[in-house]
Amino acid sequence: MIQLLGAIVRGLRSRALLSAGSVLLTALAIGSAVLGPVFSEAVTNSYIVTRLQETPAGLTGLSRVLTPDSTSSVEQAERDAVAVADAVNVGPWAPSVTTVESPRFMALRGAVRFWARDGACESLEVTGRCPERVGEVLMLTADVETTGATLGEPLTLATFEPVELQRLGLERPGLDQVVVVGSYDTPRTDEDWLIPSRLTKSNEQTSINGGYQPYTPAPFITTPETVEALGGWTVRVDTHLSIPADLTPEQLDEAAAAAVAVPRDTEVEVEGGTIRADDTNSLADVVEEVRFQQSTARSSIAPAVLSLVLVALALLMRLLNAASELRVPELALASLRGVTARRLWGLGLAEPLGILLIATPLGIAFGMGLSFLLVRSWLVPGLPVPLPWASWVAGALVLLAAFAVACVAVGLVVRESLASQLSGVRRPVAARRWSVIAQLTLVALAVAVLASKLSASGPGEPDATDLVLPVLLAVVAGLAATRLTAMLATWWTARSRGRSLSGFVSSRAISRRQEGTLVILPITAAIAVAVFGVGVYDSAATWRTSVAATVSPAQTTWATTLTLSEAIDLTRKVDPDGDWIMAAGSATNPGANFSIVDSSRLERVATWPATWSPGLEVGQVVDDIRPAGVVPTVTGKRLTLTIDNQAEMTADLAVEVRFGSRGGRPLKAYLGPFPRGEQTRSVRIPFCKDGCPLEGMTLGGGAGTNTAMSGTLRLAGIEVDGAPVDGAIDGAGWTPTPDPSVRTSIVEMTESDGGLDMTVDTGDSVGMARITVGGITRDRPALAGPGVQQRAIAKLDEGFGLIPVAQVGEIEGMPFTGPSGLLVDYSSFITDHSVYDNLVTVRVLAREGTPASIEAALSEAGLTVGTTLAQERHVLDQSAYALALRLYGVVAALVLAMALAGLFVSAAVQLPARRRDAAALRVVGVPKGAVMVAVVRELAVVLGSAAIAGILAGSLAQWVVLRTITLGYADDPTTPALVAAISPLRLVVLALLAAAVFGTVALISASMTVRGARGATLRESAR
Repeated sequence: MIQLLGAIVRGLRSRALLSAGSVLLTALAIGSAVLGPVFSEAVTNSYIVTRLQETPAGLTGLSRVLTPDSTSSVEQAERDAVAVADAVNVGPWAPSVTTVESPRFMALRGAVRFWARDGACESLEVTGRCPERVGEVLMLTADVETTGATLGEPLTLATFEPVELQRLGLERPGLDQVVVVGSYDTPRTDEDWLIPSRLTKSNEQTSINGGYQPYTPAPFITTPETVEALGGWTVRVDTHLSIPADLTPEQLDEAAAAAVAVPRDTEVEVEGGTIRADDTNSLADVVEEVRFQQSTARSSIAPAVLSLVLVALALLMRLLNAASELRVPELALASLRGVTARRLWGLGLAEPLGILLIATPLGIAFGMGLSFLLVRSWLVPGLPVPLPWASWVAGALVLLAAFAVACVAVGLVVRESLASQLSGVRRPVAARRWSVIAQLTLVALAVAVLASKLSASGPGEPDATDLVLPVLLAVVAGLAATRLTAMLATWWTARSRGRSLSGFVSSRAISRRQEGTLVILPITAAIAVAVFGVGVYDSAATWRTSVAATVSPAQTTWATTLTLSEAIDLTRKVDPDGDWIMAAGSATNPGANFSIVDSSRLERVATWPATWSPGLEVGQVVDDIRPAGVVPTVTGKRLTLTIDNQAEMTADLAVEVRFGSRGGRPLKAYLGPFPRGEQTRSVRIPFCKDGCPLEGMTLGGGAGTNTAMSGTLRLAGIEVDGAPVDGAIDGAGWTPTPDPSVRTSIVEMTESDGGLDMTVDTGDSVGMARITVGGITRDRPALAGPGVQQRAIAKLDEGFGLIPVAQVGEIEGMPFTGPSGLLVDYSSFITDHSVYDNLVTVRVLAREGTPASIEAALSEAGLTVGTTLAQERHVLDQSAYALALRLYGVVAALVLAMALAGLFVSAAVQLPARRRDAAALRVVGVPKGAVMVAVVRELAVVLGSAAIAGILAGSLAQWVVLRTITLGYADDPTTPALVAAISPLRLVVLALLAAAVFGTVALISASMTVRGARGATLRESAR
């Protein structure tokens, strides 16, 4: 036994380079197997934490309302509410917080609510002081301005008439007035308040079904005694979800079960009253998504690890073969001494088993160390590093596979005849039958997977075949390159006789030295995996930016209950130059959603990924959808019109001026009469003191009636408070109203000398001259996404508040609606056109670096931060697929490192044989330069074919995978398409890098070969 151990040690030491390389590759293979399950589970756990952290608290937390017994006090009801919540909240929940709420009362032109909560002032930005006595309140800063309240002064709660109260089903408050002792801003985060948007106002709105929602101020923050005195109060108990770094899927399941413990909108009898759920919790959806991400992590990470293991085993096979071939004399001597076949196998496996024993603890340490490093670098801070049983199983299987590789390597030598072992000359041999069968099986499998991906009907969810494909293609490409290189070398050897000596020598060496061409396979696999990993990661990163920009089309996206018109007014008031913020919105319409933007600010404020409009800059997009005119803004209290009336009319000329709508109510002013000749008339417009858009006019009979008219009308001037309105005529783009339901009497309309000339003629009937500003046409210009249904565009009309459009081009994505939208300018959507407020979801976009004063103004106006581009991108970057692709980057680096290490060891092992060949050529008079050129040519052909095959295989895999997968939910029409583009520049850089590395290896190897090629080399070999 001691002699055997001594022989093993001497053998490992004499073949130190091969032994070290084998230990390295075995350790990498075992470590990779350990890494896979660890990283897969860690990715899932990390995704749970980041997904919940980035989800609004209103969607993960719980909000329940306790209606107390009539005998309960506020303190007792709060204790009962917390007790009920704590009893059913199984899982990782934070302590519950209670808020005492009054019913809605009609006052201050709207529905007023009173709230009391311990520590409310500490969790809000308060100007003034906190309420301390009955009747003292805090109001939202924007409501203070709207109601004209003064801090420290009483505010009378003017109420609606009894008829209006009865219609709305509300009551008068029990207080005639309150004292406003301070104001607060809507919270910017949900750290303290579960749903910050509850602390904002809601303006008057009309809905598609004719419903009406009155102005609703934000809650009045007051004392519990005030709410109790009002009567009819309830207790809301809010519970945030606690999200520790070690949260597991099992704990998430418990939390999801607790979320439905109290039925939504169903009264449940409990101690102290009845309770019902009143929340927007969607933990069940999160659980479903986590399950999907778990399967994605497993199917994505497993092929990445498998590719690393396979390449390591392939290289290990090559090195063990080389070591076994160097031991041929030793094994032949043992055979001559009569050693039995079993003992011969034991002698042959002794060194490989020693290598495996040394490599096993190193591999486990490497796998755990790399797992720890990746988890700490990429995943949630503080996330525990798991060690699942699957890692031990995978490591054991790889160890068995390495042992099988060692058996194959030893068997190839042991099973040779003794005569072949003693001859000392290695001749090319035909491929064994099992090797041919294995190669054909791999080719058939690769073709089958490739055909299934190419024949797929459309993009789908990523699965294992998407990331197995590059490994299969890499192996097939490596095998093909190996076989093709040898065949071409054989053909060239026969063709080059009598020509270039170095060409003949190099081609003959390639065709006869199988050890040289065997290096093609692992290098091809390494380069293919690297090309695929880098390409897909880059494409996926671009795609994730596009998806994030769809949700948050600027650095910060503010949520608001304002109408689109009010949001436009707010952005122009807060940021008159349009450098920082803009209003935008979306409207849902089956088959063709609307993405509504302020095109005048889009280029400066919004984020616009290049993949949304390939070949088009954002400025060109703006030009495509921009209307022909600019809607002028009227700011003042008195409007004056000057009209030259040269028309024959059957009634006095009067003018209706339209200023859009506010709170669902149209704003209009009437001027007249305008007798024949040039006349000037004025009217008060107090609602425009802070500015309002001048959208249109109607010129006709008094009181808005039709009249017969024939002749010309000239709108000579538009003034406000005695001053001309800038852009009221020049550049305003006045046109006859494009609404086909309006019968216009305008025959011709031109702009000249700062005035607007109209030729009108109603013929034998009556009519009106209705005009609209902004260059609005009947079919508004729009850019359509690929997901828009053409039949939906054809059916668009002005019913339901939507607009007909003329498609002026196509783009791939846009804010909010992605590929399923129609991109239009806001003026096309709302100018002189009734829009139902509930159809449009409005946001305000803010670019990076927005001044704090503008952000404060938005907050004071009741807006809250809905999301940010960085937040949306972070969530996507932490998805299982994104993290799996990161692992592919690590795998690519390790595979390349292994391939280079294998190449170095292989070159070192082949160096003596190359020197003997070179020495033989030098002895017969071949010049030293010709020998070196031959060696460089040989290595350049071998390594070049591996590089070309690897780049082609990796690029093909990237193109196939990207065109057949969706990196999000395939049924979400707002998800932008993944661009299956292959960067030529990236491929050129990779090719140049490969040429530089492999060229350097070839030159060094050639130099070392020629330097040691002397006659003494042949004499030493002959001994």
